[in-house]
Amino acid sequence: MPVQEEFSHVLEEYERMIFHFIHKYGIRDPENEFYQEGVITLWKAYKSYDPAKGKFSTYAYFLIQKTFLTLIRKSNRQAEKDQYYIEVKSKDFHEVAEELDTGFDPYLYEQIKQVLTENQMKWFQGFVLEDLSIRKGKGHDRCSEKLGQVSEAQGERAAAE
Repeated sequence: MPVQEEFSHVLEEYERMIFHFIHKYGIRDPENEFYQEGVITLWKAYKSYDPAKGKFSTYAYFLIQKTFLTLIRKSNRQAEKDQYYIEVKSKDFHEVAEELDTGFDPYLYEQIKQVLTENQMKWFQGFVLEDLSIRKGKGHDRCSEKLGQVSEAQGERAAAE
């Protein structure tokens, strides 16, 4: 047990250094994660210290500082990734919600167009889509606009082929 007893004295002496970095970098640490990392780093410094290379306090200061900076960078990167994920999912959600709000699915429309004859398609465009636009509270112009966009896209694809 002499190593633990010795380290407990080292911890008492250098614990202020850990709190110094927590305050210096403005770290909010309600779960004491940074404090724990500081203690672990102090333990590693204690175990790997070579007296021939300099003072222990300088060595411990350097290691704790680098550990905290690494943790802060890692935390910031994770926060950026989380924010990006939220933005992407939010954007996807808004696009889906807008598509559902219009009540028009161009892929389904294309499948219907391939199955129906020309006269059936006229009936479908004239009555079914108009009925849907009235139920959804959208004007007939809005549905016609969407149909026009789909028709233009089909014309462009056919010209490209």
